[in-house]
Amino acid sequence: MPEGRKNRRCLGLVQGMNAPSARWFVMLSSLLTAVMIASSLSVLEKIWWPETFRVVYLVLGVSALIELLPLRRTYRILLQLASIGVILSAAAPIQWTPYDPILMDGRLAHLADNLAALHPFLEIALAVWMVYVLFSAWTRIRLRIAGFTSACLLVLAVTDSFTPIYLWDNTAIVIFAGLVWLIAEHFARFQRDHPASWTRLKSYPAQLLLPIVLVLSLVMATGLFVPEIPPIIKDPYTVWKEAQGEQVQSFVGDKGIAPANSSKQSSKSGYSREDGKLGGGFNYDYSPVMTVKSDRKSYWRGETKSDYTGKGWEDSELEKNEKFMPYGVGDELPLGWDRSAAETVEIHQEFKMARKDVFPVLFGASAIKSLESFNDSKDFSGSGGWGSSSMELRYENGQKTYPKTYALVSEQTLVDDGVKAAQAVIPDPRLQSMYTQLPMDIPARVTQLGRDLTSAEPTDFGKAAAIEEYLKTNFPYTNQPDTSKKVSADFVDSFLFEIQEGYCDYYSSAMAVLARSVDLPTRWVKGYASGSNRVPTPGGMRGGPEEWMESDIYTVRNSDAHSWVEIYFEGYGWIPFEPTAGFAYPYPAAADDAAAATPTPAPSAAPATDTEAADASGFTVPSYVYVVGGILLAAAAAAAAFVNRHLLAESWRRLRIRSLSAEERISWDTGRLIRSARRGGLVKEDHETLREAVLRWSKQRKYLQQELQAILADFEQVKYSGKPVSYGDAEAFAGKVNGVLGRFGKPG
Repeated sequence: MPEGRKNRRCLGLVQGMNAPSARWFVMLSSLLTAVMIASSLSVLEKIWWPETFRVVYLVLGVSALIELLPLRRTYRILLQLASIGVILSAAAPIQWTPYDPILMDGRLAHLADNLAALHPFLEIALAVWMVYVLFSAWTRIRLRIAGFTSACLLVLAVTDSFTPIYLWDNTAIVIFAGLVWLIAEHFARFQRDHPASWTRLKSYPAQLLLPIVLVLSLVMATGLFVPEIPPIIKDPYTVWKEAQGEQVQSFVGDKGIAPANSSKQSSKSGYSREDGKLGGGFNYDYSPVMTVKSDRKSYWRGETKSDYTGKGWEDSELEKNEKFMPYGVGDELPLGWDRSAAETVEIHQEFKMARKDVFPVLFGASAIKSLESFNDSKDFSGSGGWGSSSMELRYENGQKTYPKTYALVSEQTLVDDGVKAAQAVIPDPRLQSMYTQLPMDIPARVTQLGRDLTSAEPTDFGKAAAIEEYLKTNFPYTNQPDTSKKVSADFVDSFLFEIQEGYCDYYSSAMAVLARSVDLPTRWVKGYASGSNRVPTPGGMRGGPEEWMESDIYTVRNSDAHSWVEIYFEGYGWIPFEPTAGFAYPYPAAADDAAAATPTPAPSAAPATDTEAADASGFTVPSYVYVVGGILLAAAAAAAAFVNRHLLAESWRRLRIRSLSAEERISWDTGRLIRSARRGGLVKEDHETLREAVLRWSKQRKYLQQELQAILADFEQVKYSGKPVSYGDAEAFAGKVNGVLGRFGKPG
């Protein structure tokens, strides 16, 4: 062995032997190791299932507690391994196969089946336990403690910076644990080197502990409660990227609201504060924003603006000076508009935020009637106000926090024959002028198009519907419109006559301008589209065929950020219109219906957010980024393929099914049935026909007799009738087979 390497190894051994050995320090180190590992594992939030986190946290917690027991290390390890088995049997979402000596081939086969059911929880639990045991034994000296803490912080910092996962709380925990650990190591070393002084020091616990508590409290409070300040000096990489006209983007999603005054050509989808300059393109961000439990499908309305500038939308002077009424939980919120002729339906909604974004409003179906709860309480905290004219429910709390949950009741107008015959006019001339305002330099071809589209319509509602239909059917939807075609300085004019493609901001702005060109009072609205209410069918298995059902809970993502328009009809108030291609506003049905009409949007909702850089040609990435990214992706893919090799094998089998004919699919599913029966102790002998085997199985498993007879009848119908078989028949047969798979395990 080279002399230098030998010396370094000896130094490491000496340092390990010189580690403090006080029992209290060893116990504290074991606990802090578990805390740091548990906090760092939060980076896998988007990868692991909640059940996996439950198992892992239990393994870490129980292992740390066992480390506190006054037992030999060998006994502690054996006890920890036994506890992992208990945790898996109690907390992992698996179904154990009971042993039956009559049906099972042997105890080894039974054990193998149950061990296979533990995948991947067993491997993950053992891996986490091994990491814990290694670091709890290794991190006993100052340098190693600092290195371990730094590694945890690096993992959290990188993940927090480049993913949508918020990890500041976990970072604070790791910092606090690291500081406590280093202080404890100092005192443990002091105890070992100066035992007499340590004995005297213990006689004054207040003088010993009070400075530690004060310093730690001051350090943590400084980090937790100081206001957020943007960096004065940017890091060199960001400066270099921006000098190239590029931007440093998140790897896998966005964290918050799109920044105001962004000058980048292509941003991410999300709810924006800045609407004064619309255009450009965006990239979809599918990270969840909130879930909404609602008895009717709706759009979740945020803010409205009425002043079209030719570039985008701003608040008019009347909107800026609007009086906002204070509100509380249970207060009825009055409307500033006449809706006396309208029939309405109530919509009850419960919002639960999925992230820590701060919004200026509380979202809800329009129009909001009352706030029913706030953070699961009847007490309202914060400030804000209800705008009876804008119908915005403002929320302010120093722009630091946003409610985690809140519940609303809304009253939505039914779009009936009365609305369709009503006049679109506001009696107040000042308001009528505000909501039909257009820039003085609006191109004449825009207003002429509005008149041409509506000239044959006798009613105002018909005019609005004609404009809506024209935009839906004549302009393709895209999140990356070709802005190189733009010549006109007016946003709507360039969309209608030059770019002729776009997303919701293009469509909604165009409809608002075209409607105003024929004196329909119109305003621009932004918020979120309904989101998805599809959930897996109960009883489905992870990794198995996807089966979905609709629920009353809607998952709303950043990609659902959306904009649309509202037009005022006298006696009925503001009626929403949806001009974006592929979307349909979920207008409520009659009050006695069980559910509202729910047209399904074709593409994901586009943002009401994205700002355009003047004549920007796009975003370029240095070639080395692709090389490094490709290597990392290849390594991650190889690791994922190895860990999920059984799942990949099952996916490959499902892929093979797609190439089978209907008859071949039925034969394949019959083979699945026979294999499942064999695992349950029912073997089809080589000399038996399927009928003979099924009849025998029906006697041995009487509780499956009806299902097995139905499967047999379908199989024989396909096999011997000579009639053509459709894919629908094959799917129906597969459904019957799926209904009995795994149920052969017990006689009856």
